[in-house]
Amino acid sequence: MKAVLSSLIVFLISFVGIAGPKRELRGVWVATVQNLDWPSPGNYNGITQKEEFISLVNSHHQTGINAVFVQVRVASDALYAKSQEPWANIFRGLQGQAPIPYFDPLEFMIQESHNRGIEFHAWLNLNRANLSTKTLLSSEHIARKHPEWLLLYNGQHIFNFGLPEVRNYINSVVRNLVKNYNVDGIHFDDYFYPYPSAKSKILDQEAFEKYKIGDEKIEDWRRRNIDMLIQQIAETIKEEKPKVKFGISPFGIYRHQSPTYPEGSPTKKGLQSYSDLFADTEKWVKEGWVDYLAPQLYWPTNHGVAPFGPLLNWWTEHSYDRPIYAGIGAYHLTDSWNVGEMIKQLELTRSHPKSQGSIYFRSKILTNNTKKLRDTLRNDFFRQIALVPTMPWIDSIPPTAPHQVSLSKKEGDWTLTWKSGEPPVDQDPVAYYVVYHFKKTDVDPLEQSEHIIYKGKNTNLVIPSNLMRSGYGFAITAFDRLHNESIPGTIQWVVPVEEEGKKIVK
Repeated sequence: MKAVLSSLIVFLISFVGIAGPKRELRGVWVATVQNLDWPSPGNYNGITQKEEFISLVNSHHQTGINAVFVQVRVASDALYAKSQEPWANIFRGLQGQAPIPYFDPLEFMIQESHNRGIEFHAWLNLNRANLSTKTLLSSEHIARKHPEWLLLYNGQHIFNFGLPEVRNYINSVVRNLVKNYNVDGIHFDDYFYPYPSAKSKILDQEAFEKYKIGDEKIEDWRRRNIDMLIQQIAETIKEEKPKVKFGISPFGIYRHQSPTYPEGSPTKKGLQSYSDLFADTEKWVKEGWVDYLAPQLYWPTNHGVAPFGPLLNWWTEHSYDRPIYAGIGAYHLTDSWNVGEMIKQLELTRSHPKSQGSIYFRSKILTNNTKKLRDTLRNDFFRQIALVPTMPWIDSIPPTAPHQVSLSKKEGDWTLTWKSGEPPVDQDPVAYYVVYHFKKTDVDPLEQSEHIIYKGKNTNLVIPSNLMRSGYGFAITAFDRLHNESIPGTIQWVVPVEEEGKKIVK
């Protein structure tokens, strides 16, 4: 069974439930910090660590998830072998020790995700050097090598983004990861400058005095530091692998509406990404440095200060033609929320074309089926296959159409077969195929998710007998890595029963 799952991406479904959009990002964050989602606490065996991830990704695949955002750098450590930073302590209990039996977790997770047609985004924390100053650190850790790069804040060491050498170092971490691993995207969360704390101050005055421009205020200088870092990383990703996506998951409030900023969100209270974390996310999408934003909209629809719907409206209206994926706080199902709140948020997300999907925090809420959320998604909202939205500014060239398409009967089974077309202009190989099943009278059947019966790498498909009905046909299209879709190959129509044995009408 495992061999079958590892070699195929297969969906073959019956059509019931709520019809969703054909294209929709359905993501989930997999948190590894403190073993929240993977691997489980105390599991220091490489074999069972792999088994746990296979179980995790299988569950998400069955739910209809098409992208995972896995935390691979928690605090200047690594969940991957090809890194200048030490191994994370989650594998052996101590930092700097590789898994036993040895394996490269990132290579493994990418392959297992791709085998199931799921995008893999490497999620890195930007600012943390350690979770606590009491953490036992490897001799190779950055806090041991370059303590002068770090600031003490609220019991942790964080990076001083005002230092060019710090920005260059973080950029080198990203370059190394993109160069050595087949990731679909690089992803940062909301940890830029730290969240305000009454117990601590950011002691970066020395760097500010050294690197400020003119009479620049320290707040503007901090924002400029993060701007430079984001731009630098964006350029590095495009230099190494132009088709790797780059996205940010910022705090859910950018700036409040005010006389000085009338374009702000309809909020008056609460932390602001722009002024408190010094993250000018609107600038990043406007400049085209990032390919998407996934704002953390972790409040209910009826929240008195920061309601989900109006904030989602604001983000989509300030997207500058880049997709917004709503970050959904599914973890609240462990306290006061119910699945009805999740349904409201999903429906609101689908009502905004520029939102293009959602990402759930976090993995265990879905795999544990907390308050039946997983069942609700599988049985209703995610019942049909959804394809990942395209990003034409990265790649807009589709594959060529499949050819030599045929529908034939052998030993009682009808089989649809095809071959890949000629290489397209950009030479991108086919990543997967999609098969549609529809009536002759259907309008634009290739634009509707309910007509998709298969997504996978195979070039043949045994057709269930209940789909072999007169007046119906099958169309096959090819997709590349960035989910650009070809025109269909020759449509194969089902002939009336009395005409079986004759040449199939095309």
